[in-house]
Amino acid sequence: MFVESFTVTATPVLLKDGGIFLDGWRVGYSGQHAAAFVHDADGRTYAAYFDAERGKVISFGDVGGRIHPAIEGWARRFGPPVDIILKADPAARAPANLPQATAATPSPGEQVELRKVAASIWNGSLAASWNMNAEVGDILGTVTHEIMECSAAFNLVPKPVGWVPGWSYVTKSALSIVAYVTGVSRDRQYKGCVNSAAANWRSAIEMASADI
Repeated sequence: MFVESFTVTATPVLLKDGGIFLDGWRVGYSGQHAAAFVHDADGRTYAAYFDAERGKVISFGDVGGRIHPAIEGWARRFGPPVDIILKADPAARAPANLPQATAATPSPGEQVELRKVAASIWNGSLAASWNMNAEVGDILGTVTHEIMECSAAFNLVPKPVGWVPGWSYVTKSALSIVAYVTGVSRDRQYKGCVNSAAANWRSAIEMASADI
């Protein structure tokens, strides 16, 4: 069940505590057959998969009696309760609290622009639930660039001009990014560029939003 859910993998996420998070799904069934695991910096491994027949996420391994925060965040997209069916070594430590990022924080107005871009790539409900911090904004910039690269031949809507890494570009170019992503999403040939980028980066942006 777990291995079968990894025919497609998302972009790996480096967590704040030094661990690595990776999730995957069966081709065409990201909402029914999906799995995730965390390889902690100290060598411990935590894993989970979504059991569509039971309507539950089954988790292996725990941190102080709870599932790993990254897996807990991933599991929320499926809605049902999480079952912990195998506990790790009781000595497992919780992830360390790392210092706050030093990157500038987007202003309330800039966060509004970031949220517009996120909504155009995912949907308004998901975008409304995310904390539009600097790391989320940086990821939005990367996702935007991937969509533009994938749909390079699409010319029905002007492309955003002068892409540069970082959230500042996203806030300043939000209007043109939203228009472009919306146009690509409506095109039968290129909408897969948006869908693929959204799936590949969803976990990364959720971890960044939760500061995990």
